[in-house]
Amino acid sequence: MTVSLILNERVISRSRVGELLNLPPSVSIVYPVEGGPFEVETVRTFGQRWFGKNRPCYVVDLSDHRRQASVSKTPLTCKDGGHRFHATIDIGFRVHDPAMVVARNVRDALTVVYGYLTDRVRLQAARFAITEAMAAQLAVNQELDREIRLPEGITIYYCKVQVEPDEAAARHIQELEEARRRAKLGVHTHEARRSETYSDEDIEDIRAAGRRRRQAEERAVLESTRLDFDNLIREHLVRHPEETVHALELLARVREAEATQHEIRDQRHAEMVKYLIEQGVVREVDLPGLRKGVLGPSTPGTGVGGVLERPDAGQAASFSSGATPGDPYYAASAPAAAQGGPVQWGGSTPAPAVAPTSGLVPVYVVLDTSQAAAGCVTDLGNALRSVQTLLANSPDVAAAVRLSVITYADGADVVLPLTEVSWRTGVPGLNTSPGCRYRPVLRRLLDLVPLETERLKEQVPRVLRPVVFFLAVGQAEDDTEWPSVHAELMAHKYFPHVVACGIGADRVRVVQRLASRPELGVVAVEGADLAQSAVQFSVLLQQTLLHLGRSAIAGGMELRLDCPQGLRPVTQEQ
Repeated sequence: MTVSLILNERVISRSRVGELLNLPPSVSIVYPVEGGPFEVETVRTFGQRWFGKNRPCYVVDLSDHRRQASVSKTPLTCKDGGHRFHATIDIGFRVHDPAMVVARNVRDALTVVYGYLTDRVRLQAARFAITEAMAAQLAVNQELDREIRLPEGITIYYCKVQVEPDEAAARHIQELEEARRRAKLGVHTHEARRSETYSDEDIEDIRAAGRRRRQAEERAVLESTRLDFDNLIREHLVRHPEETVHALELLARVREAEATQHEIRDQRHAEMVKYLIEQGVVREVDLPGLRKGVLGPSTPGTGVGGVLERPDAGQAASFSSGATPGDPYYAASAPAAAQGGPVQWGGSTPAPAVAPTSGLVPVYVVLDTSQAAAGCVTDLGNALRSVQTLLANSPDVAAAVRLSVITYADGADVVLPLTEVSWRTGVPGLNTSPGCRYRPVLRRLLDLVPLETERLKEQVPRVLRPVVFFLAVGQAEDDTEWPSVHAELMAHKYFPHVVACGIGADRVRVVQRLASRPELGVVAVEGADLAQSAVQFSVLLQQTLLHLGRSAIAGGMELRLDCPQGLRPVTQEQ
């Protein structure tokens, strides 16, 4: 179908316009002008009608046109690009510039109008999902709800578009809705079955509670009943009176068996007494006393009865000891202030305390994992496993110690938070990293020590001053920065005892600066192997932890450093 707005295919003279078939009432005459634009006829004078009757012209239809069309050839793709909309367009259009229609030779107005509208509809449809057909329709109609003047001289004065999914998309949407309905129905079915299951479980619980109550009542009744054969027979006859004959037969057999046993026992007792008399152990004059005191009174109907008993049978047992049961035992401890205690070199290991733990000491093991420690990082990992073995095998010491492990290189990482060590404690793995800075690890200690000390004070009545074992291997890159943080740590009210151990070359000065007191500084002997020095540090750490734990159990704090071979105090001359 086409709509031709130019009513004559070829130019005709003005006088022959009336001969055109189906000439609409509203037309416009357009004259071609040589070398200029087309001229539209307006009001004609008599002279113009007479002299211009042979003038060539075109006749353009100016009436309103209404059409409906379905957009089928041009795909209206939706937002996902996989589905399409189907659109039906109802339009009204007219010519507003007849000269432009002729100039552009618009033979089919529908091609121009539908081309414009289809493009606009496609742009809007691409913004919406296939399930949003109504929203797409509203957006299209809002955009086209106005007079639209096209450059071909045509005005679209009315346009309404109906948008809906095409057949394939409609099937897709229907399947989605069916899936949603099935899912919703499944939810309700699940809830119903769930409620039914809970109801069944409640009923079963009620039945089980009833069974337990009846069993408890039966046990309560049986507790007051002597459970011998006679009473069991009576209970059986109460519940099963139809089995009276069988029960009496059982009772007769039991009585017969008991009489036989009594006869055998009496015979054995008589033989035993006869043997004692024959051997001269018992005289005839002792028989009454033997029967009364040793064999006991005769049980009626059983002959010589009773059993041999201890002389103290039936009396309450009594025990005597040097200590009154229940009195608490407190082990004596050397007087030591919480902020410090004597630091001793050498000496024997204190005996394990038997009293309950009277104090708790937090211990922080700070290990250097910079590149300088690459030669001993494996030995440091073994040192941590050795500490775990020591504490796990000494649960009394482990209960008095809370251990944390912090590694440092360019930064600081808490690889083991403060914890009570046991066999179940995970031993962290150690890896070297670039850089070597003391400031981050000292800052981490400044944050952790006060916070964790306060937390421990909420859990136990007495927390001893924390102890830090600081292992230095590499040369600090921030040698001018860390002393200020170290001083801030030492100025805190919960300042720790810092035991500094330096292994490697020329560690004396840094150990002296790190240790909280000069006697708490330890260095490797000159020329010592790095890995062997790490092993000696492990020995020092284990021995010191053992001293700390046992002194904490006793209620004091004895920080004793026993330097193994290969380490020496910094206060000792080389």
